[in-house]
Amino acid sequence: MKRIYFVAGEESGDIHGANLIRALKTAGGDVACEGLGGQRMADAGLDLHYDLAGDAIMGFTEVVRQFPRIRRLFLDTVAHLEAIRPDALVLIDYPGFNIRLAKRAHALGIPVVFYVSPQVWAWKKKRIHTLAQCVDKMLVIFPFEKALYDAVDLDCAYVGHPLLDHIQAYEATTEVREELVIGLLPGSREQEIKRLLEPMIAVARGIREQYPEARFITPVVNEARAEQARALVGDFPVEIQIGGMYDILARARCCLVASGTATLETALFGVPMIILYKVTTVTYWLARLLVDIRHIGIVNILAGREVVPEFIQGAIQPDRILPRALALIAPSPERDAMLADLESVRAQLGAGGASACAAQEILTLIDGAAPHA
Repeated sequence: MKRIYFVAGEESGDIHGANLIRALKTAGGDVACEGLGGQRMADAGLDLHYDLAGDAIMGFTEVVRQFPRIRRLFLDTVAHLEAIRPDALVLIDYPGFNIRLAKRAHALGIPVVFYVSPQVWAWKKKRIHTLAQCVDKMLVIFPFEKALYDAVDLDCAYVGHPLLDHIQAYEATTEVREELVIGLLPGSREQEIKRLLEPMIAVARGIREQYPEARFITPVVNEARAEQARALVGDFPVEIQIGGMYDILARARCCLVASGTATLETALFGVPMIILYKVTTVTYWLARLLVDIRHIGIVNILAGREVVPEFIQGAIQPDRILPRALALIAPSPERDAMLADLESVRAQLGAGGASACAAQEILTLIDGAAPHA
């Protein structure tokens, strides 16, 4: 039996990890999976030691406050890896935790796979040399990433984007776009909802003045986030539902979206959107110093230009966002142009099959792995 330890620390990693586990079990048969992840990975067959994805935090100040707990979890994980010596450690994104864990696992002689590359092309570019020293296989999901790792002699495979598989497996549970649905997608974390849902509601009020029939829906990950969202929306008629984000995207005319994986999901559904992003002031200015990219939305990064409007930090002003939203809801040149641009971005990501490809790369590594020196 092959024994694989996983670490995924965000909702997107939980999605990708779940699909990867299913693909591994299909391709490799007798595979035991355990580790840190989320409920989706547990449902796929992971022996979940801690719900790290459900407990995700973001931003410099938030990490500082939670550091003692994170450090204890890290040290416990290292001790467990040393005790069980899995056939492979599969790290899914979450670089702050996972790069450090890769170093420790490498020192223990455990083969390390990194699935979903840290964004070395955007910030902390010197990390690529650290990764080259402690990762045995890098599995990247964007085509431009492979050349970066080839340049530092890190064994790398482009497997495609796993969201394509996830979306292709989706089956609509409702009629699509039978009414004017506007998605308000403030993110999965408590901090994101706290900072973004209220300005989204302010924009929604303006939309409702123009479109009284509009239906506003916000997906959340669990009941705790649902309670938080209900308190923030007050008496404004927003439907808050646990899960079902793809049902919303399949029906939506337009969405307001927190920067992150949801922007790419929205793009792959072909839904025009506006991106919002807000963190603490300290985190924002640190990011300004460290991040070397013009755009924050992956859709815009892939396009090489701003095809989706981005409103960041202090620029999140409802009176500035509302006209852009109204232009995307109505039949307009702006809407037509964005739909064409989103289709172009979708075409860059290939035909799917990322999970199966990643699973095969991992199994091949395990079968051919030799102990580290």
